[in-house]
Formats: sequence, C-alpha cells, structure tokens
Amino acid sequence: MENIYPLVEARNQLGQLVGRVRHGHEQIVISEYGKPAAALIPIEELEELRRLRDEADIAEATAREAGPTGRPMTHDDFMAQLDTEDGQVAAS
Repeated sequence: MENIYPLVEARNQLGQLVGRVRHGHEQIVISEYGKPAAALIPIEELEELRRLRDEADIAEATAREAGPTGRPMTHDDFMAQLDTEDGQVAAS
C-alpha cells in the first residue's frame, strides 16, 4: 500500500516522514488537491534514478552522434534535429 499524505498533513509531520523514509526506506507521496504532487524517497533511490537517467542520456547522445547516415553529425545538424523535434512536440 502506498503512503499518501495531503500536503498540510505532510508539512505538519515532515520530520517524522523524513525519518520513515530515511530509516524505514519507505516511499511517501504528497498530494495536493487530491492528486499526487511530490514524493519523499530514500536518497539511495534518488541517486539510482539519477544514474539511470544519465545512462539513458549517454545512450541517446551516442545514438544521435552517429546520425541517420551512420556518420557523426555536425553540431549544426544536431541542433536542427533538436529544433525539429521541439517543433513536433509543441504542435502536438
């Protein structure tokens, strides 16, 4: 079962909740207006999430570096590709 606390309650119990996360390795979700808004997680989990995100970023950069032709992309080509993708995201 997920531990969900409304923001006001979480604020009033912050010290206790941090202790539960730190020592009990719990995950606590803080809701605002009935919807999940933030989470308290053990620092080890945050470090793992950051490591995984960095690995994914490196893998994507390596794949993009080769470009569609299999040859390295120039900086200008790479920036043009990012601009195109940003435009597609904005249009959707």
